[in-house]
Amino acid sequence: MRAARPAIRLWHRWFGLLAGIWLLLLAVTGSAITYYDELDRALNPDLRSAPAAGGPADPAAMSKALAATEAALPGFSSRHIDLPDRARESIWLIGSAEVDGARTGVQAFADPSTGDLLGWRESGVWSLHRHHIPDLLYGLHVDLLVAPWVTWAFGLVSLLWLIDHGLALALAIPRLSLWADAFKLKGRAGSLRRLFDWHRAPGMWAWPVTAVLALTGVTLAWPDDSRDAVRWVAPVSERLDFTLPDRPVATPSVTVEQAFATVAPLDQIDSFRPQPDKGVYAVRTFDPRDLDYQGRLWTYVDMTTGAIVARRHDNGDGAGDAFFAWQYPLHSGQAFGEVGRALVFLGGVVTAALSWTGVLLWWRRRRRSRPA
Repeated sequence: MRAARPAIRLWHRWFGLLAGIWLLLLAVTGSAITYYDELDRALNPDLRSAPAAGGPADPAAMSKALAATEAALPGFSSRHIDLPDRARESIWLIGSAEVDGARTGVQAFADPSTGDLLGWRESGVWSLHRHHIPDLLYGLHVDLLVAPWVTWAFGLVSLLWLIDHGLALALAIPRLSLWADAFKLKGRAGSLRRLFDWHRAPGMWAWPVTAVLALTGVTLAWPDDSRDAVRWVAPVSERLDFTLPDRPVATPSVTVEQAFATVAPLDQIDSFRPQPDKGVYAVRTFDPRDLDYQGRLWTYVDMTTGAIVARRHDNGDGAGDAFFAWQYPLHSGQAFGEVGRALVFLGGVVTAALSWTGVLLWWRRRRRSRPA
């Protein structure tokens, strides 16, 4: 290991310098969107909150909300509709529509008691208006609001970061007898040794969290490649709607409310997706097996007969399915509730700090090594 340390140090230095700006961006935006809903509700109560005078949620409001959105946004096509999880929260409709002559992503918000439209916003807009700040942070974290290839590039950064975790551990603990020193701050204030410890110690304390963020960053950015890799050791099944035959339905004879009644009471339904190309409503309900705050039990209801076509929980049936079911809950911290989210938030803060202290450490050492 001693002979390999110069090569490991060279890797760690140049990975940090070249990838540091991207890690800093991912860390800052990732920490922020750990509390995406709370941030969005605080900035945009006019969209995310129903009027105080509104009554209880009404199942019939779903169809009314869809109709109101289609009337306000020509050509609106819904991709995902999120039902309120708490009192006075609005219905959240995500899809696409014609805006200024171009088809673009949109988000609409409706009163859950009446179905009245509260407002809407474009998705993925470069704007510091309060309506767009949460979405801007999310887009910067996923693909810089540019294109899917940026998501692929972020996956590569995450993979290299995961490799760097192992190499950094070898640098931080040169001998097992000195492992405890890696978690301590020593040296006088302002010294190079103190700066080194400020770079090493927080990284060691946060290592389990940031390593998980790196791993899950790879699987979330490269979902298909990750599944192909895991299939070498365990079977991985696809989502059921991928296997359903194409059966387009232009005008459903079963309403959204009838589909809900077939599946579960309204308070157990998290969200749904109309899938007219498959001729089904995909209804997501909460289940004791859920690993995060989202309903992970999918029930597919025929749009023409109202019959349940298929049902599957995201946890799947085997080890491969379970592995992927854990990826988003771990990346968001929701797998461990509010404690998990706080750890992920702090993991982002530490990663941002490591990116900064790493550059400072390189600069200080570089200056010291110059001839007088």
